[in-house]
Amino acid sequence: MLIVDGSIAWIGNDPDRHRDSADAVLDVLGALIMPGFVDAHVHATSTGITLMGLDLSRATSLVEALALISAAARAAHGGVLLGHGWDETRWPEGRAPTRTEIDRATWGSVVYLSRVDVHSAVVSSALLAALPGVEQAPGFRADGLVSREAHHLAREAALDSIGTGQRALAQRTTRTHAATHGIVALQEMAGPTISSADDLRELLALSASEPGPIVTGYWGELASKGGIERAKELGAIGAAGDLFIDGAIGSHTACLRHHYEDQVDNNGVQYLTADDIEDHFVRATEAGLQAGFHVIGDKATDLVMAGMAAAATRVGEPAMRAAAHRLEHAEMLADEHIVQMGQLDVSASMQPMFDALWGHPGGMYEQRLGQSRAARMNRLADISAAGVLLAFGSDSPVTTMNPWLAVRAATNHNQIDQRLTLAAALDAHTISGWRVAGFSDVGQLVVGAPAHLAIWQCSDTASAAPDLSAGQPKCLRTLVAGTTIFDSGDLAVQ
Repeated sequence: MLIVDGSIAWIGNDPDRHRDSADAVLDVLGALIMPGFVDAHVHATSTGITLMGLDLSRATSLVEALALISAAARAAHGGVLLGHGWDETRWPEGRAPTRTEIDRATWGSVVYLSRVDVHSAVVSSALLAALPGVEQAPGFRADGLVSREAHHLAREAALDSIGTGQRALAQRTTRTHAATHGIVALQEMAGPTISSADDLRELLALSASEPGPIVTGYWGELASKGGIERAKELGAIGAAGDLFIDGAIGSHTACLRHHYEDQVDNNGVQYLTADDIEDHFVRATEAGLQAGFHVIGDKATDLVMAGMAAAATRVGEPAMRAAAHRLEHAEMLADEHIVQMGQLDVSASMQPMFDALWGHPGGMYEQRLGQSRAARMNRLADISAAGVLLAFGSDSPVTTMNPWLAVRAATNHNQIDQRLTLAAALDAHTISGWRVAGFSDVGQLVVGAPAHLAIWQCSDTASAAPDLSAGQPKCLRTLVAGTTIFDSGDLAVQ
């Protein structure tokens, strides 16, 4: 392969053809060269903060989590403590920490600890004291576990404690981490309730000025609240992403047709109406922007489909298809939902690790939804077979930013009939990631394409595809437009 001015200029079998004229020669020693991965759904600043700080996803019990929290508080010397990743469904105690336990473990510090799905959190008394009136907000609980509007208030206060310098450090940390995993592009899901305009503006500026994975931005705010204009001003390519119709299964806030199995008086939370959704699709389509929503529960999916259908009636199906709108997560799609997405060329941005983490027998899906509904979650194969464009992401920090784990999860789905082939899973995490963001000529190793690629050391070098049962490949080098953004040091340049 010859790379010239950031693009692939030649591919062939003669290793000496361009050796003498090349500025540098890299012998990959039988390694696998692939298109670089695209992570179609990330939160860069939150990911970086988790990578640098208190990661509670490794806690195997409440007791261990409290020990990690206490150690982090000592290291913070009384400063604001931000943590992420606890999941009570994996702990023998089966419950979240309380605010009393957090206060005791952190000596009264300001503390915000988001649940793994980032749709609820445990907060300290000191943080609650800084939020006058939070007790009246929906989702407030006196034990410090906050969801719904109370969580939005707590998260906003926590994010406000992060200065510009710390944000930049977190964003650099995320991009560096992504590059080590062969990721060449990230799609940032920003918005007024998940991050901030400054956060997205600074991230896009950082991406444009420093080497690393390419960052494409989405802004999740309704058109009726100025979201279209704000998306354009920020340089986002869509008024989409984490524009929440509902919450998450684990936090009991995904909007369901029927009640939760473990909370019979709760059907979840609905943040938007079908009219809100219709209006947003119409305005975004007319403005030439992608629209999209965070949608998880089956009732929330009914709402987004009703809004899509009404919008298509107003602007016409050809205009809707041309806009290439997208849905994030889409975990509870019914057959009719998949058909409608195919008819309107609406893509699905999904996270295979959700099934790996929560789709096993007795797992979180089954605890929250029961066996029947749990067995219909994350229908990857059905979506792909219907011709719906399927792109993979991590939703980091919700799941780890490691594409090979996601590919393995997709090919080993807990529901056997929803497993993808290795080729289909790789497409979803490479070329389809570009296509879902509107880039049709990127993501393949062909002459003329940008040289966005990764080089991998595999256990079976004789095979054209890696054997994931033998462990995941090791990233040797990652290139964006021919420029190395990660180098393991294992390959020598001649």
